Order: sequence, then C-alpha cells, then structure tokens
Amino acid sequence: DEGPYHQSERLEIYREYSEKLLKDGKAFHVDDPEKGRAVRFKITGELTGFDDLVHGNISSDTSLIEDFVIQKADGFPTYNFACVVDDGVMGITHVIRGDDHLSNTPRQVALYKALGFELPKFAHIPMILGEDGSRMSKRHGATSVTEYREKGYLPDALVNFIALLGWSPGHDQELLTRKEMIEKFTLKRVNKTRARFDNTKLDWMNGKYIQGLPVEELVSKLRSYIKDANLDSGIVSDEWLHKLVELYRERFKTLPEFVTLATPFFTDEIEYEDAAVQKHLKKGNSSLIKDAYNKLKEVNDFSSITELEGCLRSITTKYSIGFGKLAQPIRVAVIGKSASAGIFETLELLGKEKTLKRLEYTINTFL
Repeated sequence: DEGPYHQSERLEIYREYSEKLLKDGKAFHVDDPEKGRAVRFKITGELTGFDDLVHGNISSDTSLIEDFVIQKADGFPTYNFACVVDDGVMGITHVIRGDDHLSNTPRQVALYKALGFELPKFAHIPMILGEDGSRMSKRHGATSVTEYREKGYLPDALVNFIALLGWSPGHDQELLTRKEMIEKFTLKRVNKTRARFDNTKLDWMNGKYIQGLPVEELVSKLRSYIKDANLDSGIVSDEWLHKLVELYRERFKTLPEFVTLATPFFTDEIEYEDAAVQKHLKKGNSSLIKDAYNKLKEVNDFSSITELEGCLRSITTKYSIGFGKLAQPIRVAVIGKSASAGIFETLELLGKEKTLKRLEYTINTFL
C-alpha cells in the first residue's frame, strides 16, 4: 500500500543483491572498453520449470540461455533482475502479466532460486490483439482509458468488455456488474489463446449500458457533449431534453453519437442527405408534402401525439396510401435524412414552428 516505487531510488538494494550473487559465485563481472564494467548472471545449465496458473507446467532448458547482464555499468539493474529483487523483497505472491513475458520467466526463475527467494505463482494471461490480429497499437484507434472516456464509452461498459477479453464466466451472460465479475472470476477460466479487440462488440455493449442508465444520469453525461458541439443554446427545456434522450437512447452506442443523431432538433438550419432528398423529396410527393404543411398548420397542440397522428393519417386516407409513403418524405423534410425516431414524436419535439418552417423550405427548394 506504499509507493510509488522508483528503480532510481532503489539502486542500493539492487547493488546489494548483485554483490551477493558475485560473492556466491553465481555472477561475474564483464568489462567492456566502451560501456564499462557490468555484472552477468551465470547460467547453470539445469532445467528450469515453473507452474503457470493459465498455461500449466512449463519447463525450459537453461543450457539454451546465455549468461545475461543483471546490472549495467551505470549501476542500473536490467528488467529481469530488478523485477525479481523487487518481488522478493516486497513478498509478492502472484505475478499476473501478459504472455509476452513467458520468454523472460525462465531467466527470472533462475534468479529467484539463486537469490533464495520463494517463487511466486505465475499467471501469464493472453495479450489483446487488434481486429487485424496484430498487437494493439495507436493505429487501431484509442489505446488509453482516457481516450475511450472522451469517445463516449461508459466506465462500466469498458470494464465489462475488457474483462471478457481472454476470460469467460462459464456461461453465455455477457453483461456483468463489477460485483458479478469479482464473484465469478477465476484464473482457471482465463483462455490461453489471445483475444482480438472487437470494436463492434464494444459499441454494442456500450449501447446496452447506455440503455440501462437512468435518464437523469444519461442526460447529465450528455450535456458536456452537447455543449462542446455548441448546441446547448438549442435546449428548449430540461423536460424537452429528457424526452429527446429517451426517444433516441436505443439508437446511439456512444455519447457523441447522440449529438450527431439529434443535431437537427437543436439547430434552426439542417443539412439534407442527397440520397434521401433524391428518393423522397421528388415532384411526385409534392401534393403530399403540401397537404401535410397545410394540415399541420391547423394543429393547435404539437405536444399531442394523438392530434398529430390524426392529422397525418387523414392525408394517407385521402390518397389511399400506406403511412410510410407519407412519413418518409416528411421525415426527410424536417430532419434531413431518412432515418430517425418515430415521426409523431419527432414532430412533437421539433415543435410547430420548426416543423412548418422546414416543410416550407422543402416545398420552395426541392419541389
């Protein structure tokens, strides 16, 4: 519970154990004209084995390992020596690390034994690979917890996702609370094979956590993203924002994605998708959109879904068409794209003024 520890402040400790190995004949000095005098550990040529809690028993022929440097000429220890001394002095009982360290372990085991330290229990867990099967790096996207937070991933979702990389709780349940993960975790269920970081799976899981948040908490988290996009002036009221978030909460998987989807509700002007305009805002739909404009002008209460639905369905009855034939052109006219939440709820949250203004713009510009 102390620390942090810095190797530069522990050089005397490493030097003490280096001298012990020299005194016992288990290490020797080596002189280099350029680098100076270093200390090498003497390999005995015996088989060095250890039990790994993930991979089982692993044996290594140390005769295949050359004598290696444990202390450089400047007095600093090498990695293999420093970690063994630190673990031994601090009484570390378990060493859990990536399986890329498996190749280091035989050298470290030899050092533990030479120094008289009790061997800790080792568990080498699988490395996380990128989606292309290579080691995770910046070219795969975010690589730090801070970056994922900035990208709108919830802490519990990220913890849940990472916990399942290389480990299984033993059943098909994928959404686990931290308490459940702690209760179910065992090294026996850690996989030996390396796991791939599946961003699509992370997005899905984050979306599920977003859906499970109380709306008040979700709105609170979204406000900073709305502000960063300079859209906070478009918030009609807290109640209005709560309704908008509820309307879209099953449609976005990261917090910034909500801003992208909901921007047309905050702004006076919107951008229109070319493909949606060409498909739905065509001359053949001119009468439908004009009738919708005139009918909606007569609606007194835009907060009444019943009144809005009755208004639009009267038009589909007039033209003997399915509701989608009317809803899609109106959706594109007022939102700018062909995908959105329910049309009645969309009109309610846009309000009468914005709805009519955008329908009028559509009539004058595209029809």
